[in-house]
Amino acid sequence: MKFMRPLSVLVPVALGMAAAAWTQLDLWYDMKEGLIAFLGLLAAALVQVMPVTANFLQSDRLNPSEALRLTASLTKQQQYWVGLLSATIVAMVVVIVGAALKSRVAGVPPLFQHRLFLDISWSAVVCFFIASTVSFVLMKMLGLFEGMLALHRLRVELVISAAQRQASEKAEMMQKEAEITTPLVPPDYGRIIHPH
Repeated sequence: MKFMRPLSVLVPVALGMAAAAWTQLDLWYDMKEGLIAFLGLLAAALVQVMPVTANFLQSDRLNPSEALRLTASLTKQQQYWVGLLSATIVAMVVVIVGAALKSRVAGVPPLFQHRLFLDISWSAVVCFFIASTVSFVLMKMLGLFEGMLALHRLRVELVISAAQRQASEKAEMMQKEAEITTPLVPPDYGRIIHPH
């Protein structure tokens, strides 16, 4: 999902610009409790899932190359969790601060004015930051599910490989035991010899 990387930045910026142009800070102020509850729930879930992913590494009779693949995949997933948790915390702070600034930016003159184009007010700037940070977290959540499934697929592949290797080793050991328990006798042992 490499195409998601640029989209996870471009889409939030575009949504932030749309929010700055077409929404009022009052709207975001009214949604602040819901947004904070959602972001807090997401942060709590991430804090719980990160140790589970960290403890996901078990030997399961892996060979060195398989262990390296699993370790690399787990490290990548942990970095993703940390990034998503950081973005969630930033978005939560932006929502809280943005809601607190509602009354303070209401009477402040626009940051930029142009007689032909739009006026950029402080209220629009706050709307931009709230919308872009929250939508960035939502975009990153899409990758969360793909990462979990990729990690699961790798784990299944490694467990099946280890099980096949163990079954092969067991069959080989049983064959060696059968060879050892077979008595070593000369080919003509037990033949009846008649006197001449």
